[in-house]
This record gives sequence, C-alpha cells and structure tokens, in this order.
Amino acid sequence: MAGLEPGTLQLLEPGEDVKFSAPADVGASYSDFLRMQFRAVAAAMGITYEMLTGDLTQVNYSSIRAGLLEFRRRCEAIQHGVIVHQFCRPVWRAWMEQAALEGALALPAFTRRRREYEAVKWIPQGWQWVDPKKEFDALVTAIRAGLLSRSEAISAFGYDAEDIDREIAADNARADALGLVFDSDPRNDRQPSTAPADSPPPDAQEN
Repeated sequence: MAGLEPGTLQLLEPGEDVKFSAPADVGASYSDFLRMQFRAVAAAMGITYEMLTGDLTQVNYSSIRAGLLEFRRRCEAIQHGVIVHQFCRPVWRAWMEQAALEGALALPAFTRRRREYEAVKWIPQGWQWVDPKKEFDALVTAIRAGLLSRSEAISAFGYDAEDIDREIAADNARADALGLVFDSDPRNDRQPSTAPADSPPPDAQEN
C-alpha cells in the first residue's frame, strides 16, 4: 500500500490499477438531516432550534412566539427557583443582618420583625416581544378586564411600578410647568363637552 500525493509518478506492476474513491452524493436531504440533528441538540439544551442556529427561514410569528414562551418559562423557573431562591435571598438576608448589627440602618425590633424587614420583591430582566403592539394591546385588555394589575404588567418588563409612576408624575409636572402638551398625556385626550344643538342659548333661558 502506497499513498498518492500531487505530482507523484507511480510505477505499477503488471495487473495493477489505480482506483479513486467515489463516495455517493448525500443528495438534497442532507440539510433536512442536519436540521433534525440540530433540533435534537436544541431540545436537549432546553432552547429553541432558532436560538441555537439562528435559522429563521421556517418560522412565522405564531411558531416563534410559542417556542419563546416555552423557553421563557424555563428561564423564569431558573431565575426564581435557582438565582433568586439560592443566591439573591441569602445575600439579601446576610446584608440586612450585617446592616442591623453595625447600625447602618435604623431597624427597630429587627429580631422580632426580621421577616417584615427582609420582605422584598425580586424583578428579573424583562422580555422583549416579537410584535410589541399585539402584546401591549393584550396587556391593556387584561388590565381593563381586571385580570392583571399595572404593577404586574410593569414588572413583566423588568421595571418597578413605583419608579414608573414617579417618572410619569415628574414628566407631567415638567410639561405643565413649561406649557407643553403631548399626545402621550391622557389628560389632554379629553374632548370638550358641547351643548345639544336644539338647546336654547343661556340668555334665552334667563328671559
């Protein structure tokens, strides 16, 4: 057995021949084969095929939204069950205890009211949607129907409702002080009331 390299002049004995391998073509189904393999890898990792490969050729709004919802449920379980429960809460308790022992914070009856002082709401990073208009319309409908609070809707985007309310109040006060009127302010969206067309003028009513 001898190897052949470019430029090799091989002398053959009588009856010998040189044959090169001719592997069969994988055909047009190779891309489908790779796609199935990548989908199996993505399923084992707990992510979507599109996130693993960046291939968005076979998705639409509904399919990618369904895949992202399942992925985000998994992320939220890790955020609240692992990061918050096993990391953030112990660090917060240790920090509060150290602050109380050193007197850095005024915490009356810290030992008896420890659970009250350590109560905190953890807000993870918010999610951005593929079609924000549809998502915001759904949130507005849920809030008006009483199925969702503004605080919970704001927290879903990673913000604190109290901070948002203070910012809105500060923006409105600054706009009023400068005499600015914006369409984003619902206070300026009220239509002036008009009297019915058949009602007599005020002077005629007085007479």
